[in-house]
Amino acid sequence: MNSKVRITVFMQQHGVATRPQIAAALGLSLVSTNAAVASLEKEGILFAGDLVPSGGGRPVREYHFNPQHAAVALFTATPEQHCTLLNFELLDLHGRLKETSGARFVQLHAESLDEWLDAAARRHKLQRICLPPGINKDIRMHLEQRFNCAVVEFSLAQAMSQHKEDTLTLLLQRGQPPQGALHRHGTTTPCPLLHMLPLPAEWETLDYADHTLVEEMLARLLQLLTCTLAPANIVMHGDFWNARLITRLQFNLNTKLRGIENPPHLQFKVISAEKLLQHQRLAAAACQ
Repeated sequence: MNSKVRITVFMQQHGVATRPQIAAALGLSLVSTNAAVASLEKEGILFAGDLVPSGGGRPVREYHFNPQHAAVALFTATPEQHCTLLNFELLDLHGRLKETSGARFVQLHAESLDEWLDAAARRHKLQRICLPPGINKDIRMHLEQRFNCAVVEFSLAQAMSQHKEDTLTLLLQRGQPPQGALHRHGTTTPCPLLHMLPLPAEWETLDYADHTLVEEMLARLLQLLTCTLAPANIVMHGDFWNARLITRLQFNLNTKLRGIENPPHLQFKVISAEKLLQHQRLAAAACQ
């Protein structure tokens, strides 16, 4: 990344800093930092704040990141029986929601997203379009050409990955198929087709009060992923974990994986729907 991009990412994460603070944090010279900050201020990405004490010398000026200078379009997809529910959110660069809408599609075409994005682009500068994993490459190419901005594949499971080698991250939300991302050889890649795995029930209609069925669904999912991907660790995020379910699931999976030399180490993490939504928006706004 060049110095302007690095400074933009740093300021997006920290919000406010002086030029000496930016230079020190990023290992840049003060000359190149001054030039990059001046350019970013001219573009509206940063704006000047107050003078603050410098710790002995002349006061220095603080600079603030402007989250409104551009917007991010975030699309999430939920497979349904005969169609796909597509949700559109327009975010500022701090992940705050500006507008939202949704629609069902039997089949997505290259122009399917144009109406939403055309309307957004008339009001805001689009910095990035985030698409769910598995979207047709023709759609991505069409959007890159039409809107002249970055178009990236975005998976919340991918964003939540701990970047630990040979670790599979699973996101388990009620009413939705699981999302997955595998970190291997220094790269995190999404697992987009988990909803197509042969399991005894549909994720969209799964009754989480039926603990026996939930246990069997999860045990079979983990068995299939262990046998195909062979991760060393599986980290599962959900809002329905309890001690009894975890104990039963571990016993069930140990039975199914009997004979496998190095079964994966399981981690169970509780995340609320509200926290998940907040994390999703922040991760989409921050992804580079």
